[in-house]
Amino acid sequence: MPLLLDLPGLALVAGCLVLGLGLAAGGPPWLTTGERIVIGLVLAVVGLTMVGYVAALAIGVTVGLVLLLALAGIAAGGWLLWRHRGWIRAQAASPRSVLLPGVVAALALGMGYLFARAVEVTPDAWLAHYNNTWSDWSFHASYTTAFVYGHNLPPQNPIFAGTPFRYPFAPDFGTALLIAGGWSIPAALAWPSWAMTVLALSGLILWARRLSGGIGAGVIAVTLTLLGGGIGFLVFFGDAARPGLINTLMHIPRSYDRSCPLPNLPPDPSCLDPSFNIQWYNPILSYYLPQRSFVFGAAMVMAVLLLLTPPLLSTPFFRWRETVATIRSAWRRWTLKSEAVAFLVAGGLTGLLPLFHVHSLLVLGIVTGCWALLFPRPAWLGFFAVTLLLAMPRLLMAVPGDPGAPPEHQYPRWLIGWVSGTDFPPWFWIKNTGLFWPLLLVALLSPLALRGRARLIIAPFSLVFLAANLVKFQPWDWDNSKLLVFWYMASAVAVGAILVRLARAHLVGALVAVTIWLSLIASGVLSLMQFLPPQGPAYVWFSSEEVQLAAQLRRQTPPRAVFVTGQEPNNPIADLAGRPVLMSYPGWLWSYGINYAQREADIARIYHGGPEAIGLLRQYHADYIVIGPAERTVFQPDANYFNAQFRLVLHTPNYDIYAVH
Repeated sequence: MPLLLDLPGLALVAGCLVLGLGLAAGGPPWLTTGERIVIGLVLAVVGLTMVGYVAALAIGVTVGLVLLLALAGIAAGGWLLWRHRGWIRAQAASPRSVLLPGVVAALALGMGYLFARAVEVTPDAWLAHYNNTWSDWSFHASYTTAFVYGHNLPPQNPIFAGTPFRYPFAPDFGTALLIAGGWSIPAALAWPSWAMTVLALSGLILWARRLSGGIGAGVIAVTLTLLGGGIGFLVFFGDAARPGLINTLMHIPRSYDRSCPLPNLPPDPSCLDPSFNIQWYNPILSYYLPQRSFVFGAAMVMAVLLLLTPPLLSTPFFRWRETVATIRSAWRRWTLKSEAVAFLVAGGLTGLLPLFHVHSLLVLGIVTGCWALLFPRPAWLGFFAVTLLLAMPRLLMAVPGDPGAPPEHQYPRWLIGWVSGTDFPPWFWIKNTGLFWPLLLVALLSPLALRGRARLIIAPFSLVFLAANLVKFQPWDWDNSKLLVFWYMASAVAVGAILVRLARAHLVGALVAVTIWLSLIASGVLSLMQFLPPQGPAYVWFSSEEVQLAAQLRRQTPPRAVFVTGQEPNNPIADLAGRPVLMSYPGWLWSYGINYAQREADIARIYHGGPEAIGLLRQYHADYIVIGPAERTVFQPDANYFNAQFRLVLHTPNYDIYAVH
């Protein structure tokens, strides 16, 4: 029976796969098979998600919608596969190297293992095995369940009820479709993230092959973008001096990829001392595993790079006069060539990024703007026209956030040196990325590893780095790392090319290249080992009582009912029941630029009871009040007052739910 309940969701996955392969079969002829497959699958996921969202505005997120999308994907993909069956036969008959498929398969298996560990479902609790997924997947769960259980269409902010929803919601809407198709919340959160991660990293390998002529630079780039870090690993040798190397490796004593805590707080032995000022966190733990919007954005960015790079490699450099003349003649006799279609498709993906990951749009805006100047061609007009048409409505809504937020939370603002503090910025980046920056400069400024055209295609990502070191793009300054991670990902291709060239030059060069590579990933590897067996921790995400409580609330309360709760990150009302809450975790709200101070104070007054509480409940149109462990600890509500004033509608060993009306 559970398998039958999962079938609609599995059918949707099959629809995405068939549609993606169909789009790959009909892809541009200048793309390789691997490039076509990555682009086709990304287009299928994005396309079905957006079509599903538009349809859901009319009919809601239902199993019927899931089956319709699955059928549409299978039908459209099947037709494309049939239409391009000649190309498919040609691909099947041609000899293929197993090296690239083998690397992608190993990558998929490794990432699959890590994502499978993200949440473990046991009879007593749902356990998170990474601290960042414990927190980040909580708000992603609230956004997801709000669509499927809370009928949150058009979407309002489910963790700050009654306000606009500015967060890029499309990845969580796609997950909501899988839940409507019978998948569990943990599975629906984990496996789409895994798929988009594999697509993004496979795309990175293929892009590196396009620029460097082999997959070696791409494989190194993948290891760096997953595990790259600074010189924090040097502290490990001091930590291992007394207990011994093997014992210390079996029980990693701290994280070596970050300094904490904040100034004026007691020392935190679980990470590096603040004086080290290491702020480049392990990417796999900080981005790929927890940040679902990022992995969708990364896959879309790689699809755009794969679409645009081949034409740019053959575009004359800085030929503006000829390009302008071509544009003028095109107005009189417009023709649409296949390369122009690729630019339009890339513009469509770019324009949809504000619904998936806003930082990715800024990255592509900077990079494609530079490319258009360096490699002018008429097709850029279509690219930017489609991008602006699709992106501007959502972008105007999302930026610059809540105008009522405190000045320090407003953005954009100047932020010279990012979070380098008192460190000299070049030294700060040596500490945080090791030899990455010197190698990158050598790769971009010399012809040792990459030809000039390839260097010009990678170089604009350094402007992304510069922008992130000059301007704050979100209330939390550290969030500029969401831009820097793309700089690091693309630049890792150049660094990988230098290391490959060094390794091929001489045996000593190979030893030096391996040593440098190990120094670049050592901090990330040590930090990741903290979360793997035999020492991997387990954090209670939700207890079985909270899972059952959420199921009861979904049955017994209206989908749009507003709940007053505490502000802990893992909130079963918002995250599992899909009900909007008056206010969730403040750490998320301020990072989105939301001014929550007044509402936070009002919630405390509600829990203190009295006539003022009744007026505030009416003011906020609240329907239910939750008194659970967090609320008792923080607010210490008077149980006698709530029992006398409100109707108790649900009671469990640790939770009491009261109806306001």
